[in-house]
Amino acid sequence: MTAFWIIIIVAFFCLLQIAYYHRRGLRRVSYTRSFSRGRVFEGEEAELVEVLVNDKLIPVPWVRVESRISANLRFAAQENLNVEMDQFHKSVFFLGSYSRITRTHKIECRKRGYYDCGSVHMVAGDLLGISSCRRDVRCDAALYVYPRVLKPEELPENALKWQGDIAVRRWIAPDPILVNGIREYRTGDNMRDIHWGATARTGQMQVKTRDYTVSPRVMLIFNSQISDNLFGGMAPEDADFLERGISTCAALAAWCVDAGIDVGFTTNGENRLNESGDVFIEPRTGESQLEAILEMLALLKIKMRVGIQRVLDTCLASGMTGMDVLLVSAYWSDTLGKRAEQLRAAGNSVTYIPLKGGSRV
Repeated sequence: MTAFWIIIIVAFFCLLQIAYYHRRGLRRVSYTRSFSRGRVFEGEEAELVEVLVNDKLIPVPWVRVESRISANLRFAAQENLNVEMDQFHKSVFFLGSYSRITRTHKIECRKRGYYDCGSVHMVAGDLLGISSCRRDVRCDAALYVYPRVLKPEELPENALKWQGDIAVRRWIAPDPILVNGIREYRTGDNMRDIHWGATARTGQMQVKTRDYTVSPRVMLIFNSQISDNLFGGMAPEDADFLERGISTCAALAAWCVDAGIDVGFTTNGENRLNESGDVFIEPRTGESQLEAILEMLALLKIKMRVGIQRVLDTCLASGMTGMDVLLVSAYWSDTLGKRAEQLRAAGNSVTYIPLKGGSRV
């Protein structure tokens, strides 16, 4: 008889804990995750930090945290961690009364990109694993992986020649007071070139024009097409080839900022966070400008949003002048050649930077 009542009591408490954890297992349980560094370069390591808190007296036998994470973020092997098919991440926790657990995972960032790892699914269950409750959690866990910055010896020959030409021009440039004319102000003109007398006379902002720019201003243009007649997808090897172009842009932008040169960026590729909008960064200098360009390069999809000729037409329509245009492209064509001549006629220089390893026609 005593055994019967023991069985009844045990069964009652089993049913009670099953019912409790089914309805309230995740009550006053919170979860957050974040990256120790929000911005890293390709090939570097970051840390994903998980924090789970149980703010109640009753412990939670097990909590499983699940999320989908790109295979380009490689986890180091650790306890209580399971990564399935290189992309499904699971962590299992035991939470005692009023407990807090912090777990850190080392991650190798294997490929350039933007990785949003903030969508998390939590599951908590009872002692017997019969019942469970679930909750979706949204965390602020985004990671920018910047492209690898190529070393000088890895850059295309045209890029090295252009850097040398810029260095020479900066030393032999004429005196800044040498002016050859005046025109109306255009977006992107340097404030120090404003002609205040002419502005007062005409009532409109006027700027001085020079034979050539004392302080070079650079516009990096990356062509995400592999050929002039590409409309659609591309082979994986072509995408890998274009990745080198993104690393070339990163190296050129870093060089410009280090040299104190204003540099901007535009492309016909897609921004992962705004696929319908233009990608355009006004030329400026400084570390914040380099961060902005590297961030855009991390966000960039190797996918043609518009034809490259349309990007060049937009530059022409904006009245761009006095700019060193660097076109980083896998190929050169008659279409690009015509746009380049128009840009030169408008007072710009145009340099074609072919991707190292061969130019596609």
